[in-house]
Amino acid sequence: MGKEKFPKPSDIPWDKIQEIRVSSDKSAYSFEFDLKGKKQKMTFAIAPDSTAVTLSTDTGNPIVYAKQKGREIRILDFSTKLRPAKKKK
Repeated sequence: MGKEKFPKPSDIPWDKIQEIRVSSDKSAYSFEFDLKGKKQKMTFAIAPDSTAVTLSTDTGNPIVYAKQKGREIRILDFSTKLRPAKKKK
């Protein structure tokens, strides 16, 4: 597999997102939506001290993962160094 990367914010079809799935676990929240036409989904996980972004296949296998530490939330800052994602079991 080649070096994977997040789509640019301008590549995400924001006007075509039909649903956002929201979940919470105590003080952390996750927002997941499908990237129609790419068979992928994105998840933004926001906690008090970090923000994580995951790009996955539509079946849930992670492709790319990035995590920002700190209290400042920059959801669309994809300049974070990427690391290979772990596949779901």
